[in-house]
Amino acid sequence: MERGFIVRRDPSASVLETERDVEFGVYQAVAGTGVPVPPVYWLETDPRWLERPFFVMGRVAGETDPRLLMLASPELRAEIGRQAAEILACVHKADWHSLGLDFLGVPPSPSHCADLEIDRWEAILEKDRLEAHPILSMGLRWLRHHKPVAQKVTLVHADYRTGNFLYDQKSILGILDWEMVPLGDPMEDVGWFCVRMWRWAGDEKVGGLLDRDEWYRLYEQYSGIPVDREGARFWEILGNIKLAIIFVTGVRSYCEGRSSDIMLALTSRLKPGIEQEIATLIGA
Repeated sequence: MERGFIVRRDPSASVLETERDVEFGVYQAVAGTGVPVPPVYWLETDPRWLERPFFVMGRVAGETDPRLLMLASPELRAEIGRQAAEILACVHKADWHSLGLDFLGVPPSPSHCADLEIDRWEAILEKDRLEAHPILSMGLRWLRHHKPVAQKVTLVHADYRTGNFLYDQKSILGILDWEMVPLGDPMEDVGWFCVRMWRWAGDEKVGGLLDRDEWYRLYEQYSGIPVDREGARFWEILGNIKLAIIFVTGVRSYCEGRSSDIMLALTSRLKPGIEQEIATLIGA
């Protein structure tokens, strides 16, 4: 039987600085937890072979372009949405301690989860900005005054959206891109899935798949964790801010010549719409 392989290498520059050894460790850990992921086979941190660290993973047949779901039947979109809630519940129910995921950094308590993420993204903005970003700064201040306390500390994917699903005409085959994973508040993933940028179908369905209330209901059904509506709103706002900061990082990478990918520069055209969404959500 023929098997395909994918080499995933540290980028020379991208919209976000991430580490392949961390992602490799998470892929290894979550395999067998009920979360579908491609198999990983080899990690190489010595850059002399391919210039940068890399790992080798198995190729799984399927699609990743969420726009193809626009052509799918409403029934398939609803089913993919149901499976998305079920799989996310598996992520959050995973025993991260027994899986050896403490290396991701354990929050001192559930009340620290929000602070840690605000600090993280505020630091990235300060490091990578080429100019002032008053809406993002205002949004970060708002977050400081509206921090929820996590119901529990769980594994968090932190980029859980249809663009990171590998799927076919029946089901989700794999969850990809575990490069931003922290241990934190499970509502972070619930809120991120609701960010307007992922409502690619041209309607208000979160993730392009489900009505918001149905997304919350299914997540609660599978996870047993009640959705804190205000907490989810907090994380949706932080998600929009995070997305805008990722674009800021991409622009800096392009302007400094670390990447010739013009798309990194063009992401700046999306930022005003995200800032408008941030202002709307916080009622500014």
